[in-house]
Amino acid sequence: MGFQTQYERLLAWARKAEQQGWLNASDLIPLEHIERQQVDLLFRKQNHRPLIVALFGGTGVGKSSLLNRLAGEQVAKTGVERPTSHEVTLYLHKDFQLDMLPEELPTQETRIAYHDQGSRRLVAWLDMPDIDSTATHNQEIVQAWLPYVDWVIYVVSPDRYYDDIGWRFLQQRAHRHAWLFVINHWDEGRPEQLEDFRQRLRDEGFIDPIVLRTSCVEPPIEDDFPQLEQTINQAIEKYGLDILQRLGVEARIDDLYKSAEQFIERLGSDAQWQKMQSRWDELVRRRISDISNQMNTSLAALSQSFTPPRMGGQRVWLQRLIGKDHDANHTTALPPALDNQHIVERLWDERAETRVTALNEQLVNELQTAQLPYPPVEQSLEQIIAKERSIVRRALEDHVNAALANPGTHLQRSAYRWLGWLSWGLPVAAILWAITHVLQRFYQGTHGQAEFLGFNFVINAGLLVLLAWLLPWLLRMKVKPSLASAMRSGLEKGIQQAMVELQAEYQTRWRQLQQERRHYLDELQTIYADIQQLKLQPLDELGGIFVRKEPTA
Repeated sequence: MGFQTQYERLLAWARKAEQQGWLNASDLIPLEHIERQQVDLLFRKQNHRPLIVALFGGTGVGKSSLLNRLAGEQVAKTGVERPTSHEVTLYLHKDFQLDMLPEELPTQETRIAYHDQGSRRLVAWLDMPDIDSTATHNQEIVQAWLPYVDWVIYVVSPDRYYDDIGWRFLQQRAHRHAWLFVINHWDEGRPEQLEDFRQRLRDEGFIDPIVLRTSCVEPPIEDDFPQLEQTINQAIEKYGLDILQRLGVEARIDDLYKSAEQFIERLGSDAQWQKMQSRWDELVRRRISDISNQMNTSLAALSQSFTPPRMGGQRVWLQRLIGKDHDANHTTALPPALDNQHIVERLWDERAETRVTALNEQLVNELQTAQLPYPPVEQSLEQIIAKERSIVRRALEDHVNAALANPGTHLQRSAYRWLGWLSWGLPVAAILWAITHVLQRFYQGTHGQAEFLGFNFVINAGLLVLLAWLLPWLLRMKVKPSLASAMRSGLEKGIQQAMVELQAEYQTRWRQLQQERRHYLDELQTIYADIQQLKLQPLDELGGIFVRKEPTA
């Protein structure tokens, strides 16, 4: 897979990550601005192509004159027309017929001239507009053509080699081309200017840069013009076309590689996320503990309304609280009070919701402070806001229902049932004993064996029956489970369960967040490894022709 394929893969990944919030739109700008033009597109029908050499420089330095001198004929505009001309002149061998120019190139401003000189077959010369012209369109044309250039000849004049615009372009493009430097109009120059220009090039990172002196005046003076074309031809023989043509592709691959590195850094390291997880857990525990304390405080105040009327008012209280009777088995339907969110609203009020919102904001702020992607967290935490009330309500309902269905402890409920049986079993036993005793004494009295029972027996027997009923009844009332206590206990357990579920919800969101990040990171690292395989070896062997390894900041 080549550069274009890897670029499209990385761009597709980045756009998907940006849609999900893992990248910002600004993160994609360097990637989208990577030059994707390929010189091979100009020569699609040929098996190979020439070296594209561009004459680049400011107004009046004589670029067109140099091209005309190289061609031995008038192929480029010169003189007073040049400063206002937007025209690009491409001079190449007729064997390399250009295909249709790509859309981004200024087709209407491009003039193509062909020749049939075999000695110049492997080099195509490009005369660029003046970069410092007052016509800003010139700069646009230059910027459109530069990505298609293999070798740049930076042309200056003795009085124009400190041109700022030209130097800025050189600084931006130094790592993308092979370079050759020419001081034209040397008939107007001085020897010390040559060394001054070389020193400035060294300051820009060029080691032993090749600087030639030329002049296009008549009659010609002694200069380095013969070495101009010879230097390029010798470089082709020494390094080969492939090496020299590789510079632009290598620079674009390097840009792509750096973009992938920046995306990996943008997603954050495992160490950063582990540190953030500790902070996340700490904040969630602390905030939920505060919310739990607040809800229990509200429950203490709310519990005052749970106290039922005295003596037999349990059923009245229950009917008033939940609108239904309490049957003998101590089971109850879901209280309408909960259906109407009465108790939920009292316990889960605006203060609790505000604390959850504050927790979410604090978690997002922590991610921002750590310079980690936070939009996915914001989106996930918004879902907690949407379901927090239902979590609390469900937990309260479940535990209140369970508490009202079986109020009190198991021993308390068992004692209540046994005492209920005794409250009617003992009186019945006492009545049966009294009846048996009455029948027995009546039989004995009719046979003269004993006296009949008197009024005292009736009183004592009645007292016995009364005591047999009253004692277990009083004890039963004493151990009877309290619905108010059951309600309080159910709500307390419901609050505890709600807080556990709410904390688990945050843990779930964190796990989902990490799984999503890992998914994006794995995809990115696969692309990154493929780009790394595509990355070519540095072209150190080019020496002074190309010495920049990284673009200047």
